Parts: sequence; C-alpha cells; structure tokens
Amino acid sequence: MDKDERFDADKAASQAGQGRKGPRRRRHPERYVCSTCGTEQPFCWTCPCGFMICSDCMEENLWGMTCNGITWTCPDCGAIRGFGNQ
Repeated sequence: MDKDERFDADKAASQAGQGRKGPRRRRHPERYVCSTCGTEQPFCWTCPCGFMICSDCMEENLWGMTCNGITWTCPDCGAIRGFGNQ
C-alpha cells in the first residue's frame, strides 16, 4: 500500500474545517410567532417540526406538555424537547 492511499490524520484534520469560517452559529427563526395564541413574541420554545409556543402559553399548558419539568412534548409531532435546564 502506498503512502498516499493510507489514512493521513493530519490531512483529514486540516480538511475537516475547510468549509467553515468562524464559530458555528445556531439556527433560529427570524420571527417567533406562537402557534397557540398567534402573537409575535421575542422568544418561543420551538420544535424542528415548526411548532412554536411562547412562555405564557407554555406556562398555561405545562400540565399537559411535561410530566417531569425537564422536557416537554411537542403536541404536533410528539418529539420530546428539553427546556435547557439539565
């Protein structure tokens, strides 16, 4: 086996970060519109399926969306999402 056919860790490490410039940025929607009350908010809890719920609506409906206070279940797709308090 020739040297150029073998895995070169230095080359792989240098190629891994070629496409990215600067630190990784989180994706967030341009506007937060609560799916429950329909108002535009400065922040909403979001699910990748597109469901958004504002803090006031989340507080009102918390009894049906969480059983442990650490995670909440999206009512649209059933995904389990964290509150970020772990």
